[in-house]
Amino acid sequence: MNPEALRVFLLKKKVLFPHSNQKMIIRKTPFSSALRAGDRIITYPVRNIFDILFYRRRVSTLGEITEISGDKNIMRLQVRGICRVRITALKKFRQVFFNPVESAPVKNEMALCRELRTKAQELIFLINVDESDRLIALLNFLSDLGQISDFIANYFVLDNSLRIALLNETDITRRCHKLNGIIAKLINNFKNQAVSA
Repeated sequence: MNPEALRVFLLKKKVLFPHSNQKMIIRKTPFSSALRAGDRIITYPVRNIFDILFYRRRVSTLGEITEISGDKNIMRLQVRGICRVRITALKKFRQVFFNPVESAPVKNEMALCRELRTKAQELIFLINVDESDRLIALLNFLSDLGQISDFIANYFVLDNSLRIALLNETDITRRCHKLNGIIAKLINNFKNQAVSA
């Protein structure tokens, strides 16, 4: 167990993936007012009370606060995801002990990277958003399979339950297969919409 206890924040309808950024808005309290840029925190996505009761079965994200702003009632945090962790114990309800989640070696990593990148690029061309060029450049820049899978999950998977399922999937190969299926469905939906329009 990591000997350090960090503050934990429950995320509702949000997921912080490793290698990604997330904005968080929290109430200003004596507990939250002590936060500073550079502090590390644990973010834990919840859907219902069962996620809170069975927290040890779920995966959380170790993150670093990169920016803080706000007013007298709320604080706005920009948090960068670092890695997946499992909460091992609670400390006074606001802090947790945790262990990093180790990933198993991946066979055919380059082939999986190419497949994910190609499918994501096809989806980007179909969506044709203003930042398409930037997204494709970012995809081409990433070479680590874990980073690519988390980047794609963060940008293209909007369903919160699917996002939590992808965060909880610690086997990178299985995560990539799930992502390929999700992206394939999105591509088919866009193509069907184009045909029916």
